[in-house]
Amino acid sequence: MRKGTLISLVMVSALMGSSLSLAAPQDDHYQEQGKQEQQGQQQGQQQQKQQQKQQQKQQQKQQQKQQQKQQQKQQQKQHQKQQSHNKPAANHPAHGWKQGGHVPRDYYANERYWVSDWQSHNLSRPPQGHRWIHVDGRYVLTAVATGVITAIILGQ
Repeated sequence: MRKGTLISLVMVSALMGSSLSLAAPQDDHYQEQGKQEQQGQQQGQQQQKQQQKQQQKQQQKQQQKQQQKQQQKQQQKQHQKQQSHNKPAANHPAHGWKQGGHVPRDYYANERYWVSDWQSHNLSRPPQGHRWIHVDGRYVLTAVATGVITAIILGQ
């Protein structure tokens, strides 16, 4: 029995040794696969970082463009305000108001332009239903209801 047991043990150990020697190359294969997977993950992470950087750059560019557009709009608004402030009103006396013409309602209906102390400006008393208005150094006698110009006098 001892011979049989001994032979069996030798055979078992031989089989195990051969299986271990066969398993070793597979372990190396698994290790290589693991290394490749790690390298693949690292490359993937690097690509993600690069993509994130590119996205951040694009977002920054878009924000800069939006800010530039807003600044341009503000500058245009300011420029338009300055232009409209310096621009005389339509039908302004300096641009062709004449006797029998019409004064825009913005002038004859706005108290800001009314001359209430016509005597101190050496103007005649306005007829009933008329009013003196003062625009750009000119005194214009207008009908209250229609804005028809009755007389124009240059200011002193």
